[in-house]
Amino acid sequence: MKIGVVIDSACDLPRSYIDKSGLSILPIRLHFGDELFVDERDPQATMKFYQRYLANKEAEAETEPPSVEEIKKLFLEKIVLEYDRALVITLSKSRSETFENATQASYSVMNEYKRIREENGIDRPFSMRVLDSKTLFTGQAVLVHETLRLIQKDNLPLEKLRPEIDALSEKVYAYLIPADLHYVYHRARKKGDRSVSWLSFKLGTALDMKPIIQMNRGESEAVKKIQGFDSAVSVLIDDTIEKIRDDKLLTKTICMSYAGNPEVIKKHPKYVELARVAKNNGVETMLSVMSTTAGINVGPGSFSLAFIKK
Repeated sequence: MKIGVVIDSACDLPRSYIDKSGLSILPIRLHFGDELFVDERDPQATMKFYQRYLANKEAEAETEPPSVEEIKKLFLEKIVLEYDRALVITLSKSRSETFENATQASYSVMNEYKRIREENGIDRPFSMRVLDSKTLFTGQAVLVHETLRLIQKDNLPLEKLRPEIDALSEKVYAYLIPADLHYVYHRARKKGDRSVSWLSFKLGTALDMKPIIQMNRGESEAVKKIQGFDSAVSVLIDDTIEKIRDDKLLTKTICMSYAGNPEVIKKHPKYVELARVAKNNGVETMLSVMSTTAGINVGPGSFSLAFIKK
């Protein structure tokens, strides 16, 4: 039976990877001032958005998760006709309503799919599960990558796949370094996130201090504060290299994203070292343009990195 994986557009995987893997996307809408932007993981559109956001950092920007009806429509018009089983992996439900909306939509899908499949000559049953990734952005990416590996190589059925991925989600560690505290402070405050306090924001701005924010099990905290963005990136990558060398990674994948042109990160000396150490130790690395959904919360120029730890 064919299993499909559905992600929301905040999942920081390269567009080429998404297309090659056949992942389906639940688009997230962004309201930027009076304009509407639909995040469909288009790197070029995202880059243009970052340029505008950087030039107008005071503009009101809000994200809107896919609605119950939109998710239901995607499933009944596409997913139930292409797959016999489907797993939806969403942003952490502590930060987004996508999980709840997908869960509600699943009830209607399960009540209505049979007629649609029969009309298209499909007499097999369909089932779906919705999973809270408990993480964000690159954290979702490493979890989705491992999900696909378990489907393609281990051939796990859906009833065994979901608890396996749910257990892995507890061990996902995602890190974020904002380039400008203005974005992450003001957006986080609106969502009730206190990982960057008012005092940290003021002092950090004055002293160019950059927090390394860790996300695990749906909770975030600033685990380090480093002076200068490049230095903070170096510290995070050094810590990651140490984990590779000490065999602390549970899966052989590291996902990274940058809210801008990824070539900026590729030229960073520590990125070059990470790529070399990872290759020598059989660890795959992926670098993508950070999703617009992520960038609207943390700002242009931000960097994210994630892995699954033992």
